[in-house]
Amino acid sequence: MTAKAKIFLFSATVIAAAIGGAEWAYAALALAQRPSAAIGLAVGFGLAGALGVVLLLQQEIGPLRRLAKTISGMAERGELQSDFPSAGGNGEVHRIEETIRQLLGSLEESQSERERSYVEALGAVVAAADARDHETAGHSFRVAHYALALAKRLGLDREELKAIEWGGLLHDVGKMAVPDEILRKVGPLSDHEWQIMRQHPGWGFEMLADIRFLQKTALQIVYSHHERWDGEGYPTGLAGEEIPLAARIFAVVDTYDAMTSDRPYRRAGTHHAAMIELERVAGRQLDPQVVTAFRRIPEMELRRLREHCDSFHTGLTLPPELLAPSKLGRLHAVER
Repeated sequence: MTAKAKIFLFSATVIAAAIGGAEWAYAALALAQRPSAAIGLAVGFGLAGALGVVLLLQQEIGPLRRLAKTISGMAERGELQSDFPSAGGNGEVHRIEETIRQLLGSLEESQSERERSYVEALGAVVAAADARDHETAGHSFRVAHYALALAKRLGLDREELKAIEWGGLLHDVGKMAVPDEILRKVGPLSDHEWQIMRQHPGWGFEMLADIRFLQKTALQIVYSHHERWDGEGYPTGLAGEEIPLAARIFAVVDTYDAMTSDRPYRRAGTHHAAMIELERVAGRQLDPQVVTAFRRIPEMELRRLREHCDSFHTGLTLPPELLAPSKLGRLHAVER
């Protein structure tokens, strides 16, 4: 979150508190300006008079309370939302509300522009990483799409979806530190070469750890996407639910994409064969519940996502829909 956004959210809290303290004074002023209200107060007794005063107070205070509650909610969540529901009320309340909307709109636009520049830089990194490993061209884009589809099935929220998208795109960035003679080797890797290859999650994490806009969940995918459910994975040998959920989600789609993509030494397997293999390794290599959720995604949906990835050139830019910040997080593997 930018300093400007943080300042607004702090101000929002102050504004909400101020509204709460001022609402009775506002209502009292409104009452004093209305002859009918003054009469009701002057009478000071009788059910009808009391009810009139209460209704008038509610009419004046209600919109201010709703506006204060909305602003307080944004401050508590740390989120900007210029299209919040109208609080209603008279012209003064409406003008306050519109001023707040304009400020929020300006902040959202600034945030979107900043995010777009981040995504463009991300596109260059992802494409460069994929380009070094000819066996997995387009892999990062495909698994990011698959992971989003699966995360949606599991009910993750918008911020988690965005983090999974970024983590999926960047999961193999650490391979940029792996020497070409190892990364592009056609035959089996030696024990020493495997030791080097297995360091790529840690290298990727180190490359990205100080980038402030990357969420913790995205970094968890980068670091833990080669962990196994049975604890036999790397780099730290986490097991079961010790492995972050985002990394468990990613491991399933990573395995699926590896099995359904061409390699120099074999043709791509079928969707049906990949699903059978996923079921076989569930509970050992992969989280069984996540595998079950992935198996519920229709084959046609996965095929559509794959064709979408194949429809754009994987140069040093991301496809247009990923470059639109408003659509981030909404888009809909046995590998070295």
